[in-house]
Amino acid sequence: MAIESRAMLLVASLALCFVAQDPPGDSPGVLSYDNGLRAEMKSGSAWARLNGRWMHDWGDVPPAWRAEPGVSDETRRLRLILLGEWGSRLAFKTQGEFKHGDPHLLEWLVDWKSPDRPDVRVGHFREPFGLDARTSSAHLSFVERAAPTQALTFGRNRGLTVRRSNLGSSWALGAFREAGGLADEGLLDNTAITGRATWLPLGSVADTDQGDFIHLGLSATYRDTRADGIRLTADPEIHLARRAGDTGTIAADSAAGLIVESAWVRGILTTQAELFLTRLDQTGGGHALMNGGYVQVAAVLTGERRSYRESTRSFGGLPVQHPTLGAGGSGAWEVGGRYSRTDLDDGVIQGGVVDNFTLGLTWHLNSNTRWMINHVQTSGGAGDEGLLAIRLQTGF
Repeated sequence: MAIESRAMLLVASLALCFVAQDPPGDSPGVLSYDNGLRAEMKSGSAWARLNGRWMHDWGDVPPAWRAEPGVSDETRRLRLILLGEWGSRLAFKTQGEFKHGDPHLLEWLVDWKSPDRPDVRVGHFREPFGLDARTSSAHLSFVERAAPTQALTFGRNRGLTVRRSNLGSSWALGAFREAGGLADEGLLDNTAITGRATWLPLGSVADTDQGDFIHLGLSATYRDTRADGIRLTADPEIHLARRAGDTGTIAADSAAGLIVESAWVRGILTTQAELFLTRLDQTGGGHALMNGGYVQVAAVLTGERRSYRESTRSFGGLPVQHPTLGAGGSGAWEVGGRYSRTDLDDGVIQGGVVDNFTLGLTWHLNSNTRWMINHVQTSGGAGDEGLLAIRLQTGF
């Protein structure tokens, strides 16, 4: 049986096991809609929830910048997510997506929670590395993550983490084997140790939905890359555009990465910034230093505040007070700006230097549906150019 099939079977079995059992004295379960389709025992001892997500993009991208000739729109993401808990100790999640009409397993994980010991997670999931990278694609203030996030973070991989958090701080440490995605053929052989620590010097996770707060964080990784080397790439913050920075595959013995994170929420304003530094130890001698950073500001003109997720210490969704869909309200309106710089040049490695300035306008019709318009002024790759992306996003 394929690796992804076994993983899917494991997590799906956890999700369905409480339906198949009838504990003594426990009443039948109930099916409802609560931020997704939810099945739950009436005792509350176990529950599972199914969510879906769809994003479709249209772009005004000059031919020299297009990722694929003649393609001006795409389904960016089409996913189903199954998650839940069995009692207070065990949690699970699996996430699948459709690419070119074929289903693929994107993520699976099992959490073991303990009140007096660090939580343990095992599976195929995002490494604890960076604020922008840990923010769900469903909750980004812009159409895509910042270019340095794309180039200098490492996505989902197979591994194990231990994690501990309280109202004001958190830490997570994990060991990983890099994977190009469970849908790809085989696994890469590179291994990594990755950790992240966060601190809220102003506010706490108990009141981030009301008071002002400041988030600070530090993420670090060390990666043994002798098996497969390493490649750092980024598009100009529009997926329909081709890569603006690309080092190609670099023969390297190891790589070390560092991210300094910060965010400040005050009233309707959310300010977020990160600095990235990656050092490569090249095979045969020599070092290369790649770096990048971004700063972004977003304001919700209708007064709502973006939520903050305790589980990932990153930003969550926007609870729309007056939804357009289902209630006939005005929805929520958000504007933002971001500047990013990604430098993938050092010595013989010439991956490019990319500067992006993005302006964004988002109309949230409800907490799950939104129209997004982003204009990106980019330099690098094929030269200076203005790019436009429009996204329709919805889900349940």
